[in-house]
Amino acid sequence: MKALFLPICLCSLALADEASEAEQFSDTGRILPVFQDGKYSNPFPIDSSKVSQSRKINIFKLLFRTKSSNSKPDKLLPAQYADVKKAFPEKQNGLHITWLGHSSLLAQIDGVRILIDPVFTNEVSPVPLLRSVRRFQKEAPVSADELPFIDAVFISHDHYDHLSAETIIDLAPKVGYFLMPAGVGSRFKTWGIAPEKIREYTWWQEGTIQGKSSQTLRFVCTPARHRSGRSLFGGNTTLWASWVLIGSEHRLFYSGDTSYGLHFKQIGHHYGPFDVAIIENGQYNVMWPNSHLFPEEGVQANLDLHGKYMLPVHWGSFELSTHDWREPIERVTRAAKERGVLLLTPQIGETRSFW
Repeated sequence: MKALFLPICLCSLALADEASEAEQFSDTGRILPVFQDGKYSNPFPIDSSKVSQSRKINIFKLLFRTKSSNSKPDKLLPAQYADVKKAFPEKQNGLHITWLGHSSLLAQIDGVRILIDPVFTNEVSPVPLLRSVRRFQKEAPVSADELPFIDAVFISHDHYDHLSAETIIDLAPKVGYFLMPAGVGSRFKTWGIAPEKIREYTWWQEGTIQGKSSQTLRFVCTPARHRSGRSLFGGNTTLWASWVLIGSEHRLFYSGDTSYGLHFKQIGHHYGPFDVAIIENGQYNVMWPNSHLFPEEGVQANLDLHGKYMLPVHWGSFELSTHDWREPIERVTRAAKERGVLLLTPQIGETRSFW
């Protein structure tokens, strides 16, 4: 009886595991945000395994940096000015991506012109007199005045390094729509942005926009594992997200700020493969392991998403953690090579095109 009982139990467990995995990738198994008492929270379990004894050391480094720290360069870094004609070519076909530093990007997807998390200011600290966070370059590679009409601006969350009031106000006259996670629209209304231009979404909600070119872009607000807030108090009253962008011929993914989780496999299952997966790579720390990706996790996320190319962002412009400013690109380059992932490493301001 014992010999018969064991195989039956193992078979039952295997079937249960298969059912559980199938459920995770079904429409009803999609990860949803938790909203309670006016605040959002991540539905992911907290991973405390990454927190080590170096936590106290990192807290000390974060609070008491010295000028000899390598967390920022000792002189301004070079950057090329963005060529708007290359970023937004007249031909409507193709995918054209221009990295503007940190997580700001221009993209033209099969004729539809978009901006992602635009921050054109040189300072991203909410309290620069107490703790300045300045751009590593002399200035952003493009200004709002230099840009043509933009069909849509996509926002991932409301942190200062992803959402600049000054930049949004400057862009507003030449933007069709501002698309953002739930709750962030209140920021835009405070800044005087016309309500008809503001659209808010929760995870897995889809929509379409028609560009000035008459081409159509389908988009999906997808999960991320992060947090929100623009002050020390009252955080997480707005949602954070990643974005899936689907043109007539090309697919683009943007991670926003996130740590690793099941959501990457779910997004890849429902919407992959992607021509390019734009994935955050920098400002990670053992003190906040559930808010940002470590470089090796970013490479795994690209594999989960079925990205043909991975474009690492969120590094090389601002000092928001204690790691060496060059470390993110060095680590992700090694990890990508080991895992066979094709990595894009454009200069800030450079456009890459895919046909």
